Amino acid sequence: MKINITKLGLRKKSAEVKTTVGVVEKAQNLQIQLLKSDAVDFTNDDPLAVLETQKKMVQGLLQFMIDIFKLSDKEVEKIKSTLDFTDFQNFMAYVLFRFQGMSDEDWETVTKQQTEESADPKESN
Repeated sequence: MKINITKLGLRKKSAEVKTTVGVVEKAQNLQIQLLKSDAVDFTNDDPLAVLETQKKMVQGLLQFMIDIFKLSDKEVEKIKSTLDFTDFQNFMAYVLFRFQGMSDEDWETVTKQQTEESADPKESN
């Protein structure tokens, strides 16, 4: 599967990822970890537990990205130092949805709809 990686700010514009059983399993494990982190009450839980959960989530996302894109240490450092956290989260959501069978076109349609809904004040009423 070809994944657009231009958002990472690297020289490569796309990466070919072979969807082996191992890679799919890693994606599923990451999604399980993300769902578990969603259960954390960031406003009422112990601040240390919240921070540890967030850190574990970011580390899991980074490691998954390193594994599937076979990133060098230099590339990882560039991503860490230049990529905005929200952009990182959005990129990883894109990658995980691609593993669930969503095409680039489907992703663009969904994100465009979400952007339009969040910009339309009538939708929030």
